[in-house]
Amino acid sequence: MLYHFHKPLVPGGFVGVDIFFVISGFLITRNIWGEMLAGQFRFSDFYLRRIRRIAPAFLAMTAVTVVAGSFLLLPVDLLALARSALWGAFSLANVYFWRHLDTSYFAESSDQVPMLHTWSLGVEEQFYFFWPALLIVASLVVRKRLTALTLALLICVGSFACAELTNVVAQKFSYYMLPARAGELMVGALLAIWQTSGKGIYREQRAARWLAELLAVGGGGLIAFALVHLDDASAFPGINALYPCLGTALLIVAGGMQSVIVKALLTPRPMVLVGLVSYSLYLWHWPVLAYIRYFYGVVDGWHAAAAAVAIFVFSVLSYRFVEVPARRYRPAPLRQVAVLYAVPSLLIVGFAAMTIGTGGFKSLIESSSAYRAGLAETAPAYKYHYNCQLSYFDGHILDDSRCVVGPNTTQAAEHPKVLLWGDSEAAHYIGVLGQLAKADGFSFRNATLSSCPPVFGGDYGQGVFKAGCERFRPYIRKAILSGAYPVLVMSGAWTTYFRSESFATDLKQTIDQISTAGIKIVLIGEVPKFDGYDRNCDIRASRIGGGGCQDRQVTVDSGRASADVMLEKIAASRPGVTYLDLRSILCRDGTCSPYLDGQPVYYNATHLSMAGSWRIGEKLLQRPDAELWSEALVGHGLPNSLRSKVDKEEKGNRGILLPDIGGLDPGFQYLIRSQNRAGALDGHGAVVLEFRDKSISEATASIKRAMRQKHFDLASEGPSGAAIRLIFTRPGSPDISVNIGPLGTLSPRRPDSTGIAYIHW
Repeated sequence: MLYHFHKPLVPGGFVGVDIFFVISGFLITRNIWGEMLAGQFRFSDFYLRRIRRIAPAFLAMTAVTVVAGSFLLLPVDLLALARSALWGAFSLANVYFWRHLDTSYFAESSDQVPMLHTWSLGVEEQFYFFWPALLIVASLVVRKRLTALTLALLICVGSFACAELTNVVAQKFSYYMLPARAGELMVGALLAIWQTSGKGIYREQRAARWLAELLAVGGGGLIAFALVHLDDASAFPGINALYPCLGTALLIVAGGMQSVIVKALLTPRPMVLVGLVSYSLYLWHWPVLAYIRYFYGVVDGWHAAAAAVAIFVFSVLSYRFVEVPARRYRPAPLRQVAVLYAVPSLLIVGFAAMTIGTGGFKSLIESSSAYRAGLAETAPAYKYHYNCQLSYFDGHILDDSRCVVGPNTTQAAEHPKVLLWGDSEAAHYIGVLGQLAKADGFSFRNATLSSCPPVFGGDYGQGVFKAGCERFRPYIRKAILSGAYPVLVMSGAWTTYFRSESFATDLKQTIDQISTAGIKIVLIGEVPKFDGYDRNCDIRASRIGGGGCQDRQVTVDSGRASADVMLEKIAASRPGVTYLDLRSILCRDGTCSPYLDGQPVYYNATHLSMAGSWRIGEKLLQRPDAELWSEALVGHGLPNSLRSKVDKEEKGNRGILLPDIGGLDPGFQYLIRSQNRAGALDGHGAVVLEFRDKSISEATASIKRAMRQKHFDLASEGPSGAAIRLIFTRPGSPDISVNIGPLGTLSPRRPDSTGIAYIHW
């Protein structure tokens, strides 16, 4: 439970299920094997005990969870809950989650699935459908104990091998299905069979005290190792599951030897009380936490306190009024089955079927105007027909007219001059570029492929997208180097790609090949990442009459990603390459937000929604930053219709550069073409100056003098294409880089301008 409250407390806390499997295999096998050897076992009695022990509390939790979900969940989530309840009523929850749990790239977090924890009950019940029958066979032969041990050992080894082999190629099967989990139950079963005499009597082992304590320490150490050193990234189950399983087995043996350590851990009254309600605790803790995460993203602070109280109350009520009465209920067998399992199961199945039939009460819930508006705001880029984001290779994508965005798509469809290339994190910039295209009168084509970086060389692409990526990149390379697109916009999941040791080299080589062909390149950095972001937060909040999603999802600005810093350095060292990003819009005053003007602009933690992308583009056009984007894309500033908006924002800053260092007079006449956070030195910022009456060398000398007067040292000086690059440093201040050069392809704002200076930090 601690793991489900806060994973960093016990990174490997998920092994609690494996510990439970070993204990279950031990206790159940000890009982049924002993009865078989004593000639007292009956299948009907065994399954009646299982029904009395498991079914009532499970069905009560299921009923409450499903009814609560009908008032709290959105249709798609309610539909999934109803289906999981339906499968769970027949002890097939694990099969349902293996087949239907969405673990794709854009899937919701599984810790918001209210009945996900019931997979383990499915595994356990399926195990006890076949295991007693195999033990019956073993009890009929002469060498009963040896036969049972052999069966258990073969199943145990085979199951662990199955788990290890399917961990990578079929991870969901490995995690949720009985063939990969039976070995854990068999560890306990082996121990029970080994310690049961030929007459069906369980024999506690006699040994020296030091051996008992040594086994206890060893078992505890193995479990502690699993709790601390395993985590969500570990391959599991399989070999790694041996740590908690063997550790539990050693503790069971040590307990049978009267270990003082085991008694000290397990016999105090609080531990005994926890043991009594442990089944109900397991049943109720997950739905409570899942519903809190569904609305609030994380469980912390007062939410964690409220969750702990709710779990305790539900568990005690379940134990007192469901578990205990059910165990004592002993009418005729058929009546027990009907009252404790069949009738409540049919009620749950009926309600679940009705919910499924209505699509999760789809028409009722979706009739809300807030619901419809919220869906439109957070829809992903890949849902839009003009987004040509591929999942597999398509050799006609560069000829598809729907992939062209701009004010005159019909006319420009055959020959747009700008190409957007990359992966899904490039595709989500379509709206931003679309707003600039409308303002500047150009069109662009987009061609992207999921999880496929914009580089020519190297081995890239993940999972199902790898094959498509291998064919897509040579296809795009041929089109780019043919000169069909004078301007190339590149973006992607840079942070992920830069983790590969070869990526930086592959990217630089790609940029150099493109630049050599005379093509301008625009590198767009990543948007800020928002871990725990929930695109449906506002819609979900409307179900409970709550709000506050915007405030909850604001994060402290941790600065630019290292990948973006690398991109900017690559761009600054190469002529015709520009680096741009949107941090100045999404991050302000030390915080970043996935909301803009009160509306969500993200789809998930790392991707803009399409509506959000257009909204950000609209905001960009109202800011000085738009000049930089327009210059990079079409070689001139904003049209006159929009320039007045920018001029108003620039008017108060003219003549005042870098106020945080006391102002900077460059020593020549200049015009501010654009600026980005020019009044702050706490992060990414830039000022673009257009100067006149000075040559490049004269402007360079003037900037050096001005920076010396502000006590900055010249750290380096060298050519950067046709420009001269200067880097200045001063203790306590960020490095300031100045590129001074000719206007080149840029359209001058004044007819007498002689050059441009790009100051950034």
